[in-house]
Amino acid sequence: MSRPIAPYELSPSNAETVIRDGKVILSTPRKKVAITGAGKSLRRLPWLDRDYEIWGLNNFWNAMRDPQGRLRADRWFELHPPTEDIQDEFDMQWLRECPVPIYTTEPFDKNPNAVVFPLQELSIKYRDYFSCTFAYQIALAIDEGFEEIAVHGLELVHGTQREATVERACVDWWLGYAEGLGITIDIPTGDHVLKHWARYGFDYWQEANIVRQYVGSFVDRKVAE
Repeated sequence: MSRPIAPYELSPSNAETVIRDGKVILSTPRKKVAITGAGKSLRRLPWLDRDYEIWGLNNFWNAMRDPQGRLRADRWFELHPPTEDIQDEFDMQWLRECPVPIYTTEPFDKNPNAVVFPLQELSIKYRDYFSCTFAYQIALAIDEGFEEIAVHGLELVHGTQREATVERACVDWWLGYAEGLGITIDIPTGDHVLKHWARYGFDYWQEANIVRQYVGSFVDRKVAE
């Protein structure tokens, strides 16, 4: 169950946006974008840096606040069917009230800021490989020509069985693809993203023991939330 939506005002660091022909248009495009999971480095997002767009997702409405407590998010992603049998009451409230462009899986006429995510376009242009919202966000950032993608708090490696396997693999693939295109990938110090604990073969016993312990830890984890 999501938490109630705390009162907010928009951060002055947010970009000015309009929705035109089903697309989000910024009055002044930015070259850097930051996306975030629930890990500790969420608090180190560039809240006041106007060189960045910051993208929120799901029920993070109380977390995406700048140091003054203002809502800092240029766009939002709610890529689950907007129905009450899937979303809880606060999810539905945010879908109706989100004050910034919010991507959805289907048209949602109860909020003029709702935009259908361009799934087909991205699937055809790149690769139809999406196992989580982060993957969709990275693909969109690539398509829109961002020069830097900062990923904060994507501690999928420590999450549920689903997050640690299918989601982590997909996110790593999209980040590697972006880096191969020359896009800078910024990962906060301490976050375990695009990393392995030791080098296969060259650190033979250390690597083998770490992997044995890591894979064994799946037994005690939830399959998914």
